[in-house]
Amino acid sequence: MAAGMKFAPGFLPWVLLAVLIILPALGLSPNITRLLFITLVWTTTSIAWNLLGGFAGQVSFGFAVFYGLGAYTAALLIDRGVNPYLAFMASAVVAVIASFLIGLPTFRLRGPYFAIATIGVTEAVRVVMSNLSITGGASGFRISEHGPFRQVHHYYTALGAAAIAVAISILVSSSRFGLALRAIRQDEDAAAGLGVNPYQCKLWTHGLAAALTGMAGGIYARYAGYIHPQGVFAFATSISILLMPVIGGVGTVWGAVLGGVIFGIVEEELVANFPQIHLLLYGTLLILIILFEPDGLLGLLRRLFRRYGRDSQSKEADQALWGRSRLEGREL
Repeated sequence: MAAGMKFAPGFLPWVLLAVLIILPALGLSPNITRLLFITLVWTTTSIAWNLLGGFAGQVSFGFAVFYGLGAYTAALLIDRGVNPYLAFMASAVVAVIASFLIGLPTFRLRGPYFAIATIGVTEAVRVVMSNLSITGGASGFRISEHGPFRQVHHYYTALGAAAIAVAISILVSSSRFGLALRAIRQDEDAAAGLGVNPYQCKLWTHGLAAALTGMAGGIYARYAGYIHPQGVFAFATSISILLMPVIGGVGTVWGAVLGGVIFGIVEEELVANFPQIHLLLYGTLLILIILFEPDGLLGLLRRLFRRYGRDSQSKEADQALWGRSRLEGREL
């Protein structure tokens, strides 16, 4: 019985994936399928930001750049008849190139200076894209894809991207590279003294996160059929991507997933029911989480495991749900 309980937490992600694969066969309504699609896209971007902002501690407000570049790259290629999946790969490549161009100068900065620099880059790219004729400028770009629209295909594409993002997050978290990122988050100078190259680690993590975000942007653009700079490059998009891991549990594997799921569902309801004050409600939710549960919703789940489960089972749950059993010099 104990062995079964210890096995259960590690088995849960596979159960969740199986459920998500089977769901469309249950006859979901188009609206529910759309909601799940949007949630999966947000989850992918949440995991991507968490690689840089959670594991490495580099708070960036510039992920809308990668999301938007990925969206426009896929839109332009699909409109010209390129296979959508090749277009998504191209979106990831373009986002990676942009991440290096941005990261090379900005990672010379630290703390709030880096964060402010990413805000400036986001606004600059948005203005440039609003004036490019090839992308339709401020009027946006409409995709003319050949063939029928199959919503389920879009859903499975988003699910595949989210699964890839989760797998990458798990691999990074459990690797020596992940330990180096956590060392950088704690003390960059001390990490450098131990042989870690903070600059290179941040650049490569930035590129990996950008690839996932660009791919998510491309997947969204194909589904939406129409994109514009004030949407995909908006500062609000960067804020949304940043909020999700904070809500779920920043610096954790499954906190970013939980944050993406919660945000995707709640955001849809808030925008629909409170279009004028939904940003105020976001801010209130964020303040409450930071004040009462700094470790996010996953931190709350962890405390519940510890309170109502045996200690050994709680450690298993920590490893499976939290993504680690020890971190930052303290046992979780």
